Amino acid sequence: MKSTKEYIKIPGDLKSLPLVSLVFPFEPQMNEQLPLTKMLTLSADGVEKELAAKYPKEMVEPVMKKLRHLIAGILCRKGNMSMCILVCAASEHVYYFSPTPELSNYFQSS
Repeated sequence: MKSTKEYIKIPGDLKSLPLVSLVFPFEPQMNEQLPLTKMLTLSADGVEKELAAKYPKEMVEPVMKKLRHLIAGILCRKGNMSMCILVCAASEHVYYFSPTPELSNYFQSS
């Protein structure tokens, strides 16, 4: 078993690292490649502006490079799938999920 010293060192203050999490509930335009790419690119542009206001350029560039690379590889999926994109300097992930029925029947009405 590895000791904690053998794992990748992560700063104690995670707020000091830029992280991106984008969630896209399904929209019909996500079933076509061009509108999907445009929507993702516009979101990335907005995130880049937000990160640039909070972090130094040398911290933002690696995260944005990963995000842009990830977006370039995303293909539209048929089947009404929602999407979540998570990016940090160490990793990048895209998760697809289908919408679930409303949970209103699981909660007691007040």
